[in-house]
Amino acid sequence: MKWTLAGLAGLIAAVVTAAFVVSTAGSAEGQQTDVRGQGDSEPVLAEDGATLIRAADGLRFRISVPTPEPGSYEYPTADQLAGWSESETHPDVQVGAPEVFTVWMVIFNDPAQCTDGSCDGDDFAEGAAARGGIYQGDGRVADGDELELSGSIRTGQAPLTGAPLADPLNAEVHLLIASHGRAVTGADHWIQLNSPLGNPSLWWGAFFSPDEPGS
Repeated sequence: MKWTLAGLAGLIAAVVTAAFVVSTAGSAEGQQTDVRGQGDSEPVLAEDGATLIRAADGLRFRISVPTPEPGSYEYPTADQLAGWSESETHPDVQVGAPEVFTVWMVIFNDPAQCTDGSCDGDDFAEGAAARGGIYQGDGRVADGDELELSGSIRTGQAPLTGAPLADPLNAEVHLLIASHGRAVTGADHWIQLNSPLGNPSLWWGAFFSPDEPGS
């Protein structure tokens, strides 16, 4: 089945409210924060493993984490496509190196307007006051001990769903890493690298609040 926006709202809210810590640390090199364990039920994957760089015209990020060992974590199933996926199908998810990982950037232009005390799925629905939106960040085959992910979005760039980025200096930003299992070939490989798969209980995450003034 596909995860709907309504379903994601509850799931993301539960995960974020439970334990994900939002970083406010800032520097000339950008904000840094931990990459949390899968669904936050596992230990931190990488301390200060995610960096977010803000500019008036956009956002850039980079993530560096130890590659999760195949079979050491919980996998999604092929029918768990997120409701905002542009793909209708996903190849069967198999365990084994090298595996594919993707990262998705969720932005909330006006986090003060997020409902229920946290920014989550209902805040990127159409007309939401927080003006949330979702972007594809990166997709990689993890063929070494370290998994490196990076990407950028610019103001006004069309999101997969929700509102476009309008206020990069003040937006709340969530980076969500999804697993796709062992890399396949052909058209299915393209789908692996470009499809949001799973749900918040299966994702690793890094969360950034707006930078502190003057930091």
